[in-house]
Amino acid sequence: MVTVKDVLNLGIFEDIWLAAPCEGCEERLVTGAGILDFEPFWGDYDSFTPCEFIFTSLGFAQRDPDLADQAVRAMIERDVAALVIKPVAMDAISAEAAELSTARGVPVFFYEGHFVERLMAAVLALVAEDRAQSQRDALIDALIAPRGDADVREGLFEVARTTGATVQCLAARPLAPDGCMLSALQGELGALLYDFQRNQASVVQACVVRYRDQLLAFVSYDRPPRGAIARSEADLVARIEAAGRLRCGVSQEVSLGQGDLAIRQARTALDAACDQGRPVVRWASLGLGAFRAAASADRLFAGTAQLYRSLLDEYDRAHGTELAATARAYAASFGEVRATAEALYQHPNTVRYRLRRIREELALPDVSDRELAALLVLAYSMTD
Repeated sequence: MVTVKDVLNLGIFEDIWLAAPCEGCEERLVTGAGILDFEPFWGDYDSFTPCEFIFTSLGFAQRDPDLADQAVRAMIERDVAALVIKPVAMDAISAEAAELSTARGVPVFFYEGHFVERLMAAVLALVAEDRAQSQRDALIDALIAPRGDADVREGLFEVARTTGATVQCLAARPLAPDGCMLSALQGELGALLYDFQRNQASVVQACVVRYRDQLLAFVSYDRPPRGAIARSEADLVARIEAAGRLRCGVSQEVSLGQGDLAIRQARTALDAACDQGRPVVRWASLGLGAFRAAASADRLFAGTAQLYRSLLDEYDRAHGTELAATARAYAASFGEVRATAEALYQHPNTVRYRLRRIREELALPDVSDRELAALLVLAYSMTD
């Protein structure tokens, strides 16, 4: 947002001064610039719009003070950002114009400086850069901002007409990767959820949709989010396990505005079910795997972890050391020096020396053993 103060700070004027007191005028918004070079009856100033920074010499009114005064007052009444006058036809405004300027908060300046066209070009360039910056700001906001709860709820409703207070997501695949089997499984899972809904009074809605090579089911509830696993989840899991012919991942129950997290949880749990050959895997049962999956899905976390691993890898390549292997073993041993030494077939004192070198390379000379272990667990949590 460009203000009158921003224009004054451009340094494009040799000298500039207010024609009348105008409190707060420097904070006025500037959205464009223009030149006043015609008399009022040539269009009644309709071409001038609010928030324009207007330059003029009032050259058309050199022999007519009343015409000059009329032009000044017309600009003020158009609510321009500011009127800047080169003192050619006049070097002061009338008492009436001064009073109007003060009352409406529209500043009138006199200035000495370059040609009007050069000054206006500088203002227009400033406004154009501000607009471009605003567009960049909006793009960056979109890049870094998480989706709001309202957007998630709206998306869930568009996908599956999901309503309620909380939602649980299921991701499922047939045992055999076949399109026909997926369609049949969609019908079976829909029937299973229909019976589940009839037997659970808290269920608002249950719906199954197809998503690429898998199914996504959404079960919504009318209750507040649960801090622990609900009895309904045990019933739901038991029904899915009895159905057979599928692999399924079950998310935790979350508020409707966190439905995107439920989808990601369910799909991660489904991948675990397929890898482990189990019919159902619940997100809540993944343990350390849940934290690894959550960390790997967060690019800032993943990038930070990679940074710390890379610092040790690069040092090892340059010096022929084994700091990275020691750090990994120390993380896997949750900070136990003796267990780390056994895993590396090294003396505990060797491990302690390497840990001191790790602290130095990671610029963490003062952290405790427990803090170092915690950091390394995080840094290596996604590599196993």
